Amino acid sequence: MAIKRILMIGPVDFSIDNAPKVHFYNLAKEFSNLGANVLSIVYGPIDKNLSDSKINFKILSLPNPLKGSHFLRFIKYFNFTLISLWQSFKFSPSIIYLRFSPPSFFYLLFLRLLKIFYNKFKIILELNSWISEERKVLGESEKKIKLVEFMQIKSAFLSDFLRVVSPGIKEKLIKYRINERKIALIGNGTDINHFKPINKKEAKKTLGLDPHFLYVGFIGNFVIWQGLEYLLQTIPKILETNKNVRFILVGDGILMPKIRKEVSRFKEEQVALTGNVPYQKANLYINAFDIGIAPFIKERNENIGLSPLKIRDYAACGVPIITTKIRGLEIVKEKKIGILVPPNDAEALFKAIKKLVNSSRLRKEMGKRGRKLAEEIFSWEYVARQILNINSNTPSKNSYEKRELCFQRSY
Repeated sequence: MAIKRILMIGPVDFSIDNAPKVHFYNLAKEFSNLGANVLSIVYGPIDKNLSDSKINFKILSLPNPLKGSHFLRFIKYFNFTLISLWQSFKFSPSIIYLRFSPPSFFYLLFLRLLKIFYNKFKIILELNSWISEERKVLGESEKKIKLVEFMQIKSAFLSDFLRVVSPGIKEKLIKYRINERKIALIGNGTDINHFKPINKKEAKKTLGLDPHFLYVGFIGNFVIWQGLEYLLQTIPKILETNKNVRFILVGDGILMPKIRKEVSRFKEEQVALTGNVPYQKANLYINAFDIGIAPFIKERNENIGLSPLKIRDYAACGVPIITTKIRGLEIVKEKKIGILVPPNDAEALFKAIKKLVNSSRLRKEMGKRGRKLAEEIFSWEYVARQILNINSNTPSKNSYEKRELCFQRSY
């Protein structure tokens, strides 16, 4: 693989720990580890924990255009676009890797104009979701939904190659007559050196948890498509039938007020809400889980499929998984690293939790298989190598089909 110069443009806020930052940062790090010269342009400022760590690639952080008045945001977007274009010329990249968000449409327009006069780079656009599906679930207006869908489709046309994380996104693109040969289905990954098994009792003690209890845990963004309402419905039955079980929910989001209200029915030691935790401590929390939960709902998820970070992080930590029968998650059942249940089904979720709670042998076996699978195909290095191969050797249809078993995010 030839050494490449990669300019990464990400509408990602590097001042906070969240899935987009984790995703973007780890890809940049692995591109650099593989010998590429990497410059990332992101929203800033960079958080202290990240700036104090050993970063092996260059980061240019610009004022976040998502903050401020409408006029100030316009100025920031204009500044971000201008500097991205200047770096596209000055840095002389062979690849420009762009993570999609609606403003990316405008960046791509200008990059296409630049390519007319300076055609030395290829544009790889990453599509992590189908944004109009998310906007529908959030209840946005039909007008806004159609606009973001238009921008996503046109962005796909403007790109040289497309990296999609789920089969449903690929199907959507083909439906809109995007050339299938420029679409690579490459799922998300995990940092297998950061997320790794550690002693559960020690992890629990470090976090102030009672090591004599089993912990059912969730980590991620508290939004409607995560299906937390179904997990909350199971908690009373589990606590009633299994006195040695506790729950821990790690994260935050727009549903936090509602979830906090629901959790207030239980004793504090029965259900813990941690809020957001630093990325550096995420491994510690996941290792405190005896069972990792990801109860995704059908709406928004079934059409596009999933490639969630949390599933890979659970597996890398050797934690058995309970998640839903959504496209992209088949590997959980096929590789026997967890249990799949129907989406939007609290009763099925309850039975799956009870099954794993009652079998330490099953939990241990699934955890071992999960870690082995993470080392084989879930690492960010594995993902980065496939992305770098898009440019030189666009995968054939057959290679896509071979990968779909393994790679069908985001937290």
